[in-house]
Formats: sequence, structure tokens, C-alpha cells
Amino acid sequence: MLGPQHRHGRACITIDMKHNLIASQGGLMNKHVRSGVVWTVLVGAISLVCSGCAQTVTVTASGKRTVAEAIPQQVTYTVLPTTEVAKDPAFPAYATLISEKMQGMGYKKTSEKTAQLGVFLAYGSTAKTTAPTTMGSPTPPMGAGGGMGTPGAGGGSYGMAASTPAGAAGMPQYQNQLVIVVVDMKKSSASGAAVELWRGDTLQTGNSNDLTNLAPLMVEAAFRHFGETTATAVSHRFGPEEITAIQKGK
Repeated sequence: MLGPQHRHGRACITIDMKHNLIASQGGLMNKHVRSGVVWTVLVGAISLVCSGCAQTVTVTASGKRTVAEAIPQQVTYTVLPTTEVAKDPAFPAYATLISEKMQGMGYKKTSEKTAQLGVFLAYGSTAKTTAPTTMGSPTPPMGAGGGMGTPGAGGGSYGMAASTPAGAAGMPQYQNQLVIVVVDMKKSSASGAAVELWRGDTLQTGNSNDLTNLAPLMVEAAFRHFGETTATAVSHRFGPEEITAIQKGK
């Protein structure tokens, strides 16, 4: 999982020099034996609004540049999976989304050994089920449990553990998270610790955890702030026509 969700929407993760994104223990940032750098993922809120056959998805994304200098332009890069998503058969498709964005900005894809930039990708879903409520009755809080499923299934997708209470009534809701971290591979190799250049965070909440359809929108939202630091989380509202165009790669 990407890390436990806290009251303020915070999840803790660690990147080590083996390019693994590892969940922290007990909600605390955890430094491992190998040299590593702890990154705290701050995620925003997202809404999913359906009206008839038309669907509008609003993604709140944030970006943070962690070094004074800008990300080098038009250099080589590689897209790397994290531990949580490395075995996900859908990862190559999501990596292609990243590559299309990078190449569109003039970056050149190469191998992990020769790449100047490493683009790490993590994603996952957390499920909750809300029972029908009457006037004045509270909504059950979100809870995370064990288990891992495939996108679109009843449980969570790759990268984030989730569970749905047995026998609970009501429509399930999902928090879909996608995180992109850009690392200077050469400086990281020389220093023995990951040198992060930029991180983009997105979060989507709705009644589906089908990342096949949601990931293109989340990647699009993240890359609109590539290399930038956003003062606050920024909402990106995608209408039906734009959703179709982005999902088809147009």
C-alpha cells in the first residue's frame, strides 16, 4: 500500500536506492537500513459528478519541486515501478502514459542504467462502503484493511490495501491515488541516497476503482504541474469530451 491515510489526508512513503516505494509502518515515516530518503505524500480531495450519461471528473492535484534548480530539460529518462505495483500486469500501460508525457516535452527514453531521470510511479485504491443513512445519522468513517484486488473489482487495486465490510449496504466509494516522483538517477547513484527533483500527487474519489480509465486523467492532472510547486492543491475538471480525448490519447 502507498501508506496509511491519516486525518489530514497524509500518506507516508519511502524511496530507497533500489527504486522501491515502501509503505511506512504504523503511519510513521520509516527509514530503512539501506540509504534512503523519506518522502511524505500530501494528497488533496477529488469529486466525481455524474449527470445522466455525461460524466465530469474533477481531480485535485499538487506538485512540489524539492530543489532550487529546475528539472533538466530534454535529457534521458526511464519509468520505474514501485514494489507495490511491480507485479501489476497493467503497469506497462500506465508507464506508457508517463512516457507519452515525457516524450511530448522532449525527453528521451532509455534504460535504467543510462537514464538521467528516474520517474517512479505508484498508484492504488482504498475502498469504503457507506450504508444508507437517515436524516441526522452519521456516515460511517473510511477504513482500510487487508487484501489486494484488480482495478474494477470489489476490493482495492494494486498499491493500496482495502476492504469492504461484509454485509454492509450502500454503494461502495473508492479513493484512487496516483503519485509520480522524479529522481536524479546520476546524483542519487553518486550520493547513495535518492535525490528527488519533483513530486506530483493526485487523488480521485468516486464509485469506481477502475484505474484503467482513471489513470490517464490523473496523469494528465499531475503533468499540468510538472516541475512546479503549487501553493495549494489545484482542481482540474474534465468534461465528457476531454475525458474521451485523454483516454484515447488524443
